[in-house]
Amino acid sequence: MTVNHSSALSVEYFDAYFKLVLASREPVVDNAKKFIETNFFKGEACYYGGQTHRNFMTAFYKLKGTKYS
Repeated sequence: MTVNHSSALSVEYFDAYFKLVLASREPVVDNAKKFIETNFFKGEACYYGGQTHRNFMTAFYKLKGTKYS
């Protein structure tokens, strides 16, 4: 998958990404989060920008059933 650095990825994008990782690799949300942080963000939270990371965290907390502030 090609990702451009020019625009922020949406919460919906990360909802789908989490579902893919959960179905194919890591059945636990916290483990899926670590996998995405390591492989997608390359261990650097703001690799694709602050808004993209906030959207990632929003999707994560949405899956966990809590609110990200």
